[in-house]
Amino acid sequence: MQSKRKAVLITGGLGQIGYYLYKELRNDYDLYILDNKSSSKFEPPEDVIFIEGDIKNSDIFSDLPRTDMVIHLAAQISIEKSTQSPLVDAEINILGTLNALEYALRHNIHKFVHISSSATFGHPEFLPITENHPKNPLSPYGLSKSVAENYVKLFSELYNLNTAVVIPFNLYSPIQDENDPYSGVIFKFIKQVRNGESPIIQGKGDQSRDFVHAKDAAKAIKLVLEAEDTENNVFNIASGTSITIKDLASLIIEISGKDLLPQYTEARLGDIKHSYASIERIKRELDFNPSITLREGLEELYSQS
Repeated sequence: MQSKRKAVLITGGLGQIGYYLYKELRNDYDLYILDNKSSSKFEPPEDVIFIEGDIKNSDIFSDLPRTDMVIHLAAQISIEKSTQSPLVDAEINILGTLNALEYALRHNIHKFVHISSSATFGHPEFLPITENHPKNPLSPYGLSKSVAENYVKLFSELYNLNTAVVIPFNLYSPIQDENDPYSGVIFKFIKQVRNGESPIIQGKGDQSRDFVHAKDAAKAIKLVLEAEDTENNVFNIASGTSITIKDLASLIIEISGKDLLPQYTEARLGDIKHSYASIERIKRELDFNPSITLREGLEELYSQS
């Protein structure tokens, strides 16, 4: 007998968010994961249909069966790599998104959820950053994600495709790569403190960031996926609170119980001073509230690292 459950295609589904999305969705949906395994965080589970392939390849999408919904996670996420190879970055983040959108349009899917990036905003003109904040990306990566967002919006307006855009801020979780450009500072500090070394802070440490656990992000994406007739279709995903880098270092030291003090070096050129999000829209419209505090998340990371 065929399943009556809706089918969801997750591109880039073997990454950090994909891991927690799988756990959130597996009991309610038939899951298809498309991933090229270039930066996998886990092996394809036995209860999903896995397709190994690259989103740049339109033939991959031509061969995919029809699904009811798409969550488009697959992307090139390294700012450094984007500055070194902007063409490759654009091929993945722009052309790859277009291939996914064409697939969605061809199969008349129920909903297309695009995962964007807070790097699209650039230097904040005001804080907290709302979904309507101007887009002034500072890297090819931020630009390619911004262009991809515009394509999603265009497909919605031009072809009446039901879309939503999710903008995660600084994600972290135990399965994240320590070289991740967004929450690498957490892993760097934890590694230094575990080794009995003082955490090294670049600049004065008064830079502020908004960290959200990937498990909470996955829960928010599920809410967006299942939402009907929302007033808006662009949602920030964050904790809604900020912490300075020096306070982050002090919190990790406190969790460790070690007698350490942060050390300071020269500030990183071009670093954004403050970046934290407003999550009032997703709280109001979808009743989203992060469940994992930063302390709880850091304690989890410290115990497992």
